[in-house]
Amino acid sequence: METRPGFETGGPPGTGRTGETSGERRSRWDRITAIAGLLFFLLVVASFFTPDTPEFDIGPDQLASALSEDRTGHQMSLLLGFLSDIAFIVFLAGLWSRFRRHEGEGGMMAGLFAIAGAAFVATILVSGGLYLALVQAAETADPSTLPTLAVLDYWVGLGTVSAGIAMMIGATGAILSTHALPTWLGWLAGAVAVLLVVSLGAVFEGSEEAWFVGIGGFGGFLLFMVWALATSIVLLMRPRHHAAAGARAT
Repeated sequence: METRPGFETGGPPGTGRTGETSGERRSRWDRITAIAGLLFFLLVVASFFTPDTPEFDIGPDQLASALSEDRTGHQMSLLLGFLSDIAFIVFLAGLWSRFRRHEGEGGMMAGLFAIAGAAFVATILVSGGLYLALVQAAETADPSTLPTLAVLDYWVGLGTVSAGIAMMIGATGAILSTHALPTWLGWLAGAVAVLLVVSLGAVFEGSEEAWFVGIGGFGGFLLFMVWALATSIVLLMRPRHHAAAGARAT
């Protein structure tokens, strides 16, 4: 016998096993997305109070000493980073689900957001792995290997920027074209993308414009954090309103 939505409970199509309607389910997903976004924001803020990665040009022995002296702090930084990555992946999946519901199965912007977001997370995880290798090797490996790991960790971070730009372009297009979220969040996502484009000038680092590139990168990061926080709050405060809008869109 063919199984259809609602078959298990005898309810109408669109209800789940517990009698939950599609609108209620969407509201629950939005709340989970919001909570994940808030956790991501809080974990990243908490990581600000952990030690920074030492400069890679201070010399192998000094680098090893700096890492060993505050090993616990660097380990805590890694733990907070990996936990924030998990929260961000959940946040990313929830937003993609929301954009896709509003834009439809053939929507390009939701797909761009998902693919670029996956690349963004993957690159961050590579950078985190290099940082972990650097911290673990500080006390056991040949100190001459540490600067190489530190340089790779530093520059792999730049690789996240292009994926981040594409991700925010996808978010901008999905929000502005479907109103899956308030329009001002779409324009804010667009501003993040613009600042990140400026930061790509870091490939020419060392020029007189390096300070401008640094402002673009740091400003883009801060604005992205504001966008993630604002998006989470909106989803947490207005889940039923947006879920109903998504149901009408479909």
